[in-house]
Order: sequence, then structure tokens, then C-alpha cells
Amino acid sequence: MAESLLIEVGKNLAVDAAKALVQSVIGRASEEIRLAWGFRDELEKLRRKFEYVEALLEDLGRSKQAQQSKLVDAWLNRFKNVAYMADNVMDEYAYEMLRRKQQLRLKKSDGFSIKFRNCFTLSSNTTFFRIRMSLKVRQMLSLFDELDVEAKAIGLSQVEVARDAVRGTAFINTDDRSRNQAREHASGVDNTNGFVGRKDDERKLIENLCVSFNEVDQLPMAAIVGIGGLGKTALARRLYDHHEINTHFGDNKVWICVSENFNITRLLNEMVEALTSNKGDLSNKDGILRKLEEKLKGKKFFLVLDDVWNEDQELWDSLRESLHKVGGLPGSVILITTRNKEVPNAARAVYIHGLEGLTPDESWDLFKHKVFLNDVSDLEEIGRRIVNKCKGVPLAINVIGCLLKSKQHSRREWEAIETSELWELPQGRNQILPSLLLSFNHLPSPSLKQCFAFCAIFPKDRVIEKDILIALWLAQGFLHIPSSETRKLTEEDIGDEICGVLLNNLFLQEDEIKKGGTLRYKMHDLVHDLAVYVSRDLLLIRDVKGQRKDGDYRHLVFTSEKDEQELLSESPEAKTFRKLRTISFEGVNSRSWWIHALYLRTLVLRSTELSEVPSAIELLKHLRFLDLSYNPIRMLPDSICKLYHLETLGLLDCKWLPKLPAKLDRLVNLRHIMTTTPMYASKGLAELKNLQTLPHLALDDGVQGWTIDELGCLHELRGEICIHRLEHVQNREQADKAALNRNDKVIKLTLTWAQNREETSQGNSDEDVLDGLQPHAGITWLELKNFYGKTFPSWLMNMTVVTSKLIGGNPKALTNLTMLKLLNCKNCRTLPTLGHLPFLKTLRLSMFDVETIGIEFYASSNPGNGSVKAFQSLRKLVISSFPRLTTWIVPSQEDASVCPCLVRLQVQDCPELKSIPALDCESLTHLELHKLSSLEFLDILKVCTGLTMLHMCGMSLLTCLPAELANYRNLQRLDIETFEKLVSLPSLQSLRSLQALRINSHALTILPDDLFHGLSSLQELTIYNCEDLERIPTSLIQCTSLKKLWIFYCEMDNAIPADLSMFRRLSDLVFSSYSVTSLRSMLEALEQLPLLRVLGIEGFRDEQQLGEYFSDMTPFLRLHSLKELRLLGWSEIRSLPEQLGLLTRITSLYIWFFEDCSFLLGLLWVNLMVIM
Repeated sequence: MAESLLIEVGKNLAVDAAKALVQSVIGRASEEIRLAWGFRDELEKLRRKFEYVEALLEDLGRSKQAQQSKLVDAWLNRFKNVAYMADNVMDEYAYEMLRRKQQLRLKKSDGFSIKFRNCFTLSSNTTFFRIRMSLKVRQMLSLFDELDVEAKAIGLSQVEVARDAVRGTAFINTDDRSRNQAREHASGVDNTNGFVGRKDDERKLIENLCVSFNEVDQLPMAAIVGIGGLGKTALARRLYDHHEINTHFGDNKVWICVSENFNITRLLNEMVEALTSNKGDLSNKDGILRKLEEKLKGKKFFLVLDDVWNEDQELWDSLRESLHKVGGLPGSVILITTRNKEVPNAARAVYIHGLEGLTPDESWDLFKHKVFLNDVSDLEEIGRRIVNKCKGVPLAINVIGCLLKSKQHSRREWEAIETSELWELPQGRNQILPSLLLSFNHLPSPSLKQCFAFCAIFPKDRVIEKDILIALWLAQGFLHIPSSETRKLTEEDIGDEICGVLLNNLFLQEDEIKKGGTLRYKMHDLVHDLAVYVSRDLLLIRDVKGQRKDGDYRHLVFTSEKDEQELLSESPEAKTFRKLRTISFEGVNSRSWWIHALYLRTLVLRSTELSEVPSAIELLKHLRFLDLSYNPIRMLPDSICKLYHLETLGLLDCKWLPKLPAKLDRLVNLRHIMTTTPMYASKGLAELKNLQTLPHLALDDGVQGWTIDELGCLHELRGEICIHRLEHVQNREQADKAALNRNDKVIKLTLTWAQNREETSQGNSDEDVLDGLQPHAGITWLELKNFYGKTFPSWLMNMTVVTSKLIGGNPKALTNLTMLKLLNCKNCRTLPTLGHLPFLKTLRLSMFDVETIGIEFYASSNPGNGSVKAFQSLRKLVISSFPRLTTWIVPSQEDASVCPCLVRLQVQDCPELKSIPALDCESLTHLELHKLSSLEFLDILKVCTGLTMLHMCGMSLLTCLPAELANYRNLQRLDIETFEKLVSLPSLQSLRSLQALRINSHALTILPDDLFHGLSSLQELTIYNCEDLERIPTSLIQCTSLKKLWIFYCEMDNAIPADLSMFRRLSDLVFSSYSVTSLRSMLEALEQLPLLRVLGIEGFRDEQQLGEYFSDMTPFLRLHSLKELRLLGWSEIRSLPEQLGLLTRITSLYIWFFEDCSFLLGLLWVNLMVIM
């Protein structure tokens, strides 16, 4: 039974793949027939052949008897090969048409007749080309005749369904589409309302991670174990985001999806990337560990390894040993999730949490939450039976719930799903859930199934950008606009609708919104397994176990150089690559054998260290998607401009590539050029009529460079426009011709002039140019940099644009703006009116020549006529580098409301500002005040009692802090730095949530005795550059949670208490000592600190005193946990004592304020030196 079911599933998948291929080729044939000359009849015959086969496939999909025939299986494979060959022939024809069209355009632009070179060759002679194409099409017809004979021989030719019925399956029908437009995007297992029945699991795991393991020094591992789809990842994610975990580990958390690629160097690199937000591309393991040490030494960290399969105990021991070298505090934990019960034993997990399925009641609650809004009585009985088949697996319940919800509560369809034989499918190691396969089978068209299957090209847990996914589908020919479609749609619109269907069925899950508004998706690992399963006959991922290496593959994905070497040894002949339509390398240094894959549609060469693109790339004339991102490329060959079919060119983070190819205008099919750094381009950009994604572009003053008026010809632009070097725009008229106000699909606009340029008459030009570059009213993101005009144009001052230059054009407010940045506008003397923008969330203003922030900043209307309600959605406000700003005014009405939702406020480098007003910002949590040397009052502190972080630096005039500081019961971090006249501090005993305190004031002489009273949550204390401070309050001993204590450059001995027994959690200590005696007593006290890993000493003034400090190393040798030594020195010191070489446990030596460090070159006893 099980075996026959698997055979049936396999045949269904094969038939669906063939159907999707037929629909794609029919679409191509219809397009080419309209353009063909000389062999149109042959193409029409070919199209009819495909329509006939399509009808056969529809019948074949319904006939179980035919599906069980191996002859049918072989016939299907032969048919697909012929179909691909036919598609290649039509593509070759289309390529030649594009080439000839470009030749004709160039001939006209040259202004004289160009004689055809090599007129008797097949590539340039019209007659020979017609003959050659006609022969190829006839060859295809002949092959179809053979297939027809074979079909009759195996009994497939007798049944044909109505063509209209077949064509109706071509794509999403109208009902499906309307439902998609009204959809609410599903996001897998909802982490709030949809998360059911895991409270006990959560409590037990939190207790182990934060309590039981708190003082364990052996880097314990905990494991969540259970079958696929139970919610192991969802539970681990809830733990990762849990407030107790955040409090316990802070920001020292890393999440890695491991899957089957358990490579220690890769895992450590990903840790570096997660902790630093920089791409971890180090290959040297020691170098990676040094980076990790910088981030994690002396800290507790939480590492989650998701979806682990490794059973090799030696690899686990090696990982644990590597992480021990990082120097994290005891209590650091690794949490793993796995389906394999052997993994926790191999990892030596000290706690194994077996995750069970949901109870029947919990399962039904989850199903109801997913499917029903109100009444469930009429379908409850059948619904419960279906839910029981899901066996308590949340993913299965969610997926089947989405499917049943789409059936509009039809009892007949629910019963069909309940009785489906797919519920009886066996589940192997990859555990393809029956509910997933059921949902896949019910996708409304073969094309949609084909799009889902292609998602297997992405690695597990990969964040998938929606725009790139759709571009990949388009490159493969998966997206076609139905001939019956009445709306004006693009292929990208069709791709958007497909994404909606996949979201609704939980085959995709929405990830966070990317900067600029780009949607990103993820796939559950079991859904990814399904994609690999259904694409297994066409897609080979070299590192996926269980895949046959000898299949008739069309798509190839490499994950390591070893994979490539194996392939070349298995298939050394170039002809074996010609069937491939996709080759993907990512993070794999590849050789250029892919040049022989002549029929490629997609080539991905991301992060392959590619420095030079071979000129022979022009041979890949069928290529539509080329991704060269994250490579040190310095120049693209001109031959790349012969890829006339190219639709997408990826050049993300190609920092060394200054310009785009000179003949880019020939690539008229280009739709997307993806860059992150500005590049120069040649004239002709206006020829790219299909362009939707504009690269980050820079203008130049050369006659060969592109000009901004060319944008006016690009009517399909959408997403983001980013233009640099706008000083090269000649005048207002040229800016007007860019017609940015007509690009209603552009949502993000960045306009930048060069910084530090000459300002002669350029300011007036900036004003004119910006006036001509007004955007469409629908824009959500606007950023201006280095604008040197004295005033903004009227559209920006009022945030209102005219959408048409024609008479009667209506002004529209930029009400959709959520982000606004006006940076380095150093000549502007007035601020625009911005308070009326209803959805503005982030506002950043810098370098204005403004003296007053007045009422006009909030509202253009007379405030006397009514209350002012301004910045109602603003969450972040940054005001920076206003050198002449003296006054900041807010509306004075009692019922005025300004910034009620503000969460973060930064005011910095405003040396003349006298006061910051009390905004209406009870929601404010982060306040940063920096270099405000004239500030006399802190009125804003009177109302911001919800602050969690307060940073104050460079307040030259303030002598005391406001008494309201005592009300900040939620404050977690307080920085008081560079206060020249601050002589005392108030008591902080009411700040029970305070975790970090930093104090730096030259004038400070006294700290109140009760300063630290009650601060039991304080974990970090830094006091420095307080030369006149007399003593540290004895209430410091109440800070029993301290992990970091730095008191230095304070000119006093005995700043640290002699009894340190209450600071047993202390791991990081820096102190001043001005005598050998005080140092000795201090070192003896340090033996009370079992977790001490970092020690810093300041106080020695010359080499003799330094030598005396380290003449007796015995006290240092007793500090068994010490890993890092910091020496804060003086310029006169030219050497270090030899005795330091005895500290063999030390792995890091930091040297601060040593003028000449050349002597360090001979100190071989230092394992690792970081010199500062």
C-alpha cells in the first residue's frame, strides 16, 4: 500500500512538472508566432502539438492505471527533453531578433549605412538564419511525431479532454485571486495567539537555562528533541526572545540554523557575523576565535543551534573546546534543536527536553484559531477527525487549517481531504508530512507548484528576498500573463500573486521588513524538505543526502568546492552541462566550467572571490538572471552586453566596481540592476524601457556619462531610486525631465550631492535641481544629503507635491512618509513643516544653519486657531550638528500634543542650545544628549519618567542633575560623562532597575554615601577621570550583581573595597593603584573573585615603578581564571617586565596610552596582543 502510494505521488509530481513545462512553452510559442517570419506555419504546428500533449497530460493525471506504467514514465521523460529543446530553439530565435534589433538601432544612430560583415555566415545572413530555424522547428515536429506514435502504443492517444478545461488550469482563477487580495499574510506558527500548549515546556527550559546552568563552567548543552513540525524551532525562538533570557544574557545571543552542514569554521563565522553585524568571512579558525573573544570574553552567552543532525561526538567536542577559548562566563549555554535522538548524546547534552505533540483539545484550539472566525458547529465533527489525523503536530494542523479555510467551508471538499490516501504515506527521516503534501496537491495550478518547487534552490533557513525570488521564477519562464487577463499586469504582478498563495498555504512565511520596505520570506525546514522532495527529478543540491547524482537534472546547486570537484570528476565532458538551466554557487570558489552550460537561464556566483568575469560569458545567450554579488570585481567585460535576454543583474556589495559596462543600453530586456554602492553609467540608460530596479547611480561631468533626464523614459521604475553627485545636473529643466513625480511605484528616494565641494554659486543650483526632483505623493522614504541651498523648494517646505505638471494638477501631501532624513544641509536657515505627516516614524536632521526650532516646524496653520497635534506617529528623532541653534520651542497650548509616541531622542553637537523642551513623550525610553555645552536646563527630564537608557555627555554648564532623576524607576543604563562643572550626584537608590552606570566628571568631588544603596541590579560600574573625587561610597558593597567594575584615573588609592567577597560574580575589574603596597593588598583581595577573567591596572608612572609592581608574580599566578591583562600606562614607558611571561594562562594583553610600542615585537611570550 505504502509503496504504491509513493509511486502514485511520484507520477503525479512528474505529470504536474510536465504540465507546467507545456504551459510555459505554449506561452513562448504564441509570442514567437506573432514575430516569426519565414517559418510561422511550422511554429503554429509546434504550438498545436504542445496543446495536444497538454490534453494528454490532463488525462494522464486522472488515470491511476496509466500512472503505474513504467512506459508512461519513460514517455514523460522523453517528452520533457523534447519540450526543453523546443523552448531553447524558440529562445535562440528570440535572441537573434534582439541582436538584429540592436544592430539596426546602432546603424540608425551612426547616421550612415553599415555594410553587414560576414554576410554569408549563418549568424548574420537573414536567408540562412530562416532556413536554419525552419529546420530546427521541423526537427522538433518530427520528434513530436515519434512521441505521438509512442503514445498510441501505450494507449495514451485515445482520450482528450476539452481544451478550455485544460486552459482553465493554466493559472490562478479569478476567485483565487480575489481571495489573495483580501488575504492576511500567514506567518507560520503565530508566536502570540497561535502558540498553544507549550507553557510547561517553556517554564522548564527557562529554569534550566537561567538557573540550573547559571554557575556551570563546562559550557553545558541543552537539547529540544522531537519529530518534525512539533514546534521545536518556534519554542526555541520564544525562549530566545524571552525577557528572562534577555535579562540573563543581554545582547550576547546568537541563532544559527545548522541543518546537515555541521562545519565548525562556518558556525564560528556565523557567530561573528551575528554579534558584529559584519559578514564573517575569515577562514583562519584562530582569527575567528579572536573576534569572538573580543565580543564574548567575560560575558555569558546564549547560542542556539537549530535543526542539528550531527552525530559525530568528536566534532561536538571540538566545537565545545573552541568556544571555551572565547572566555565566556560560567552560565553560558548552548541550546540545540533536533529531530534525531542520537544528537543530544553525541553532544553530551546535560538536559534533554523531549517535545510531545499537542493534546486533542490543544490541537482543536489551534485549528479553530486558524480556520474559524465564529460558528463551527456544522463542520466541527469532520474538522476534529481531520485534526486527529495530524497527530498533535502544530505545523500539520496549521497547514491543513490553511487549506481547509481556502475551501470556504465546503463539506464535500472537507470530506475529500479527510478520506485522501495521502494520510497513509510513510514518513522517513525527512518526514514529509501528509498534510504538507495534501496542501501542495491542492495548489491551484502546475505553474504554482513549479514555483514552489524551485524554492528548494535556497539553503535551509535562508532569508529570501521577494523581489529576487520573483526574478528567479521569471528567468525560468514560470511567470506568464494569461491571455484571458483583462487587467494591465506585469509578470512581477503574477509573481506577487503566487507569493500570496504560498503565504496563505504556509509554504512561505513572512520575515521582518527590510530597510526600504522589501519583503523577505523564510521557509520552515519541513516545507523546505518538501520543496526538495517535489523537485528531486530536476534539482540537484550537491550536499543533500539521498539524492541521485545521475538524474536528468536541469538545476544544480553547490555548497562547497568539494561538490564541484566531484561533479567535474563524474562529468568531465562539457556536453553534459548543456541541459542545465540553473547553476548556483554561493560562498564557493568556482572554476569557469559553467561557460559550457550554454542553455543556462540562471547563474548565481555570490561570494565566490570572483575578481574577473570571463569575456566568454557572451556564449550564455539564453541567460536571464546573473548574480555576481559580494565579489571583488573591478570591471565587467563589454561582452556581457551581448546577453540580450538578461533580465536581472546582481552586483550587491561589489565595492571595487566603479562603473557599469559602457554598452549597457543594448540590454533592453533588463528589469533589475541590483547594487548597494553608487556606480557610474554611460549614456543610453533611457533605452532600458523595461527597467524596474534602478541601481545606485552616480552622475559625472563627462560627455559620455548618463544624465538625469534619462530617468524620464523609464516608466516602470519601482522600489528605490538612489542618485549621487547631483551637482552634475545642469539645471532645473534637466531635473524636471527626470519626471520622478510620475513614478508612482517608487517608494524610496535618496538624493545626494558631493560633500565638501566648492560653494560659489552652487547653492542656487541645488535649490533649482531639488525643486525639479519632487517625488510622487506615495513615497514612504526620503533622504537628502549634502544639500547646500539656503532654502528648500516649496514642495519640501510644505511636504506637498504636484503629481502632474499639466494645468490643473492637484497638490498632494506626502502623507505616506515613514522615514525622512535631511543630512548636512549646512546652509539651510529654516526647517520644513513636518509635524502634520501622519505616519512619519523616523526623522533625522543634521547640519542646519538654523537658530530656532519654532512653531512652523510642527504645523503650517496658525496655532491660535486650534490645538496643535504634531508628529503623532514619530518614534525616533535625531537632531545633530546645529552649530547656531539656540532656541527650541514647542506649542504652548494645554491640549497640544507633540511626539506622543516618541521612543528614542538624540540631540547632539548643538553647542549654543540653551534648553530642550518638555515634549509630550511619556513613551520615551532612550534619550541621548551629547556635546550640548550651553545647555542650562533639562526640562525634558521632568516628563520622561519611562526612560530605560539616559546618556548625557559634554554638558559644560550644568552643575547638578534634576531631582526628577529619582523617578526613573525603569532606568537600566545611565551615562554621565564630561560634565565640567558637575560637583556632586544625587542619590540613585530609587533606580532599582539600573544595570549600568558610567560617571566621568573632572569637577566631581563627592559622591553621596547612599549613592549605591538598593542598586542590587547594577552589573556594570565605570568611574573614570574624576581626579578630585575623594572616595568611593561604602554603599558600593550592596551592588552584589556587579560583573564589571572599572574605577581608574581618579587619583586615589583604595577605591576598591578590601573585602570583595560580596562581588563573587565580578569578571571584569580595572582599578588604579599608586603604590606597591596597595597593589599587593589589592591582589590578595582578588583571590576572592573566582570568575575574574579581565584585570586592568593603572597608576604606574615609569618603568621602574612598573617593574616594582610585577617584581613578585605569585599573587598574579593565584588568579586561576584570569585570561586578560590590561595595562594603562604613560608615554615615558618603553618596555614591559620580563616577569609577565610567567602568566601563561593570559591569552590577551591590552596596552593603553603607551606612546611607543615597538618593544613588543620581541615579546614572544604573548599569545595574543591587542595594542591600544
